[in-house]
Amino acid sequence: MREVAEVMTSGQDDILPDEPWGLLAILAIIGFLLIGGMLTSLSVYVSVMQQTFGWGEGAMGGGPVMLLLGMSAGNLIVGPVMRRCGKRGIFSIGTGIALSGWIAAGFIRSLPEFMGAMALAGIGAGLATIVPGIAVISESFHRRRGLAVALFIGSCALASAAMPLASKWLIDAAGWRQAFWIFGALAGAISLPIVRRLPDTIAGDGNRSQEEHGLTVQQVLKLPAFWILAMVLTISQLSMNAILFNLIAYLRKTGFDTSEAVTLYGITNFMSLPGLMIGGYLSDRIRAYILLPLILILQGAGTFALLGAGNGPGAIILFILCWGSVAGLPAQSGSMLLGEIIGQRAYASMLGIIFTINGFVGALAPAIMGWAYEIAGGYSWPISLFAGLCLLAACASLLCRTHRTPNPSLLSLEA
Repeated sequence: MREVAEVMTSGQDDILPDEPWGLLAILAIIGFLLIGGMLTSLSVYVSVMQQTFGWGEGAMGGGPVMLLLGMSAGNLIVGPVMRRCGKRGIFSIGTGIALSGWIAAGFIRSLPEFMGAMALAGIGAGLATIVPGIAVISESFHRRRGLAVALFIGSCALASAAMPLASKWLIDAAGWRQAFWIFGALAGAISLPIVRRLPDTIAGDGNRSQEEHGLTVQQVLKLPAFWILAMVLTISQLSMNAILFNLIAYLRKTGFDTSEAVTLYGITNFMSLPGLMIGGYLSDRIRAYILLPLILILQGAGTFALLGAGNGPGAIILFILCWGSVAGLPAQSGSMLLGEIIGQRAYASMLGIIFTINGFVGALAPAIMGWAYEIAGGYSWPISLFAGLCLLAACASLLCRTHRTPNPSLLSLEA
């Protein structure tokens, strides 16, 4: 048996190509610019635009909501667009649409125009960032697939920390209209030329057989494991957003001043970077159906630890280590588990559906947390609820079953 395993491993090492790290760098740069410069920087623009237009608090949310809805719509059509236009085509189209919407936002004179521009930018970002990026990485990486997905998501997380500061500096220096135009022009000058360096197909790795392996869209939609996984990842994202968007307010109510709360918030977000690196390393050695429940248990345990934040440093340290370190891992591990369950044939389309559901439901998290806070008269009950949901999701993830099809190389070995 050991000899057969060694032959199998040796054969795979001979067949599989070197990992395309240059392709990953291109995807990471595009994600860094579009996610960091648009999605996570939009609140900086809106806060300044409110002074210009006199928008109320409700109106301020119009642009971000349309950006998120646009991204969800873009995620939903990633599969069909990629099949029709190819890998290079979808990133070219998505980047062009996103930057067109962003530049158009510099010309707006009313809230409806701004919402329309943000919807356009969101559709483009959905077509050119997370979902197609993970789909391409999943198809083109083999030995280090988990690490590659983690590095890609990590680049977006790094952008979320760095780009809002750069956007604020640009707005202060040039004005918000000019900032829309300048960033759009610079991002286009950087991203559009490197997009042309993306291969339209993944050469040298039996790409056609990779795409033809696995279940069809119709088969996946009838597969209980797919819907269980979608539910698990949606619960995780809902719980993550509920804590993320209310963390500073909760810490202030437990005795921390604003400066301390913001500092702890930043440290917690930063922990996602080393967490992604460790998770990526482990996911290349541990199957995703084992790793995902462990990640969700850590998320739930970290959420429970937050309840003791006012009782000393131990609880907040445990929260940062557990919750912060796994903040980006459910999407990474869940994406890999999806590939194990359904194969590559319908992967982009199904990943887009999951991220669309996550986007719509996750956007409700701040409102749900606020409603629960008002009902319960405090944060203890809603935090306990979301922590419990994470643990239930961990149990549900054990029900996901891996799709298996005969491997020609194994058949030849058995013969």
